[in-house]
Amino acid sequence: MDNAEALLALFIPLFAIVFGVAVAIVSIVTSHRAKLKRAEFLHRERLAAIEKGMEPQPEALDLDGAKRPVFMLRSGLVGLFVGIVLYFALRQVADEDIALFGLIPAAIGMANLIAHFVERKKNGNGTVAGRD
Repeated sequence: MDNAEALLALFIPLFAIVFGVAVAIVSIVTSHRAKLKRAEFLHRERLAAIEKGMEPQPEALDLDGAKRPVFMLRSGLVGLFVGIVLYFALRQVADEDIALFGLIPAAIGMANLIAHFVERKKNGNGTVAGRD
């Protein structure tokens, strides 16, 4: 029985790692396919506009859309607050040295917030790119 339990204890993390990598790969592939479909749609839209003699819109070339700065703000706030909560939770459960690992998501969130405000300032009048 000990041999079977040891084998099971070996397969559980192995299965979790393989499954996690598989989920990540599927997510990347589906995201890439969606971007390709959007690029194809935008290309057809531009061709149709050119055939009708209209000027194609230059902002239609942005495949990420106008949501990138808004996404950076949202993910920055989420990362910052998750990191702070994780720090205090780990400090209650474990010692101070381990609790410092909770500040990693907070630092990533702070970097996203800084990037959001730099992008906002770069665009001029305080508006976010793609927003009026």
